[in-house]
Amino acid sequence: MTNCEDFFSRPPAGLDRDEILRRIELLAAQPAENGDFSAVRDFFSADVVCEFVGDKSRIPYAGRHMGLDALLSILRAINIDFSQSEPSIDHIVIDGGRVALRRSVRWRHRGAGLEGRVDLADFVRFENGLIVELIEFRDSITILSIQGDAPWP
Repeated sequence: MTNCEDFFSRPPAGLDRDEILRRIELLAAQPAENGDFSAVRDFFSADVVCEFVGDKSRIPYAGRHMGLDALLSILRAINIDFSQSEPSIDHIVIDGGRVALRRSVRWRHRGAGLEGRVDLADFVRFENGLIVELIEFRDSITILSIQGDAPWP
């Protein structure tokens, strides 16, 4: 039998701050243009929960997704539509197993040929050495603009 405190508490991050930072930096620097998502497979839990905030009717990969396979499918779909370069982390805060970061990446839409710098805010949670939750806010206005879609109807 487990007590109530165990039920409501989260497992520990399982990594020290330096290792969390190293993993986040590797993930942020790897747009995986070559289709190699080995870091994603190594650092994310098989049952990760991902939320890509945005209007699903205009940005198809927006929404809540469950599991590593779903995350990999999203990443592959993004790589079909966009090339990514010049990743940078602008700010990062690590508190135990929780990470908040603001980063940016230059995206170019492969069909429209338009490009722009996309700002992202990521909120990540580690448990037992793996990422179990990712919530990402993307600059939807820039994404819509570079895919040739007017930001407002």
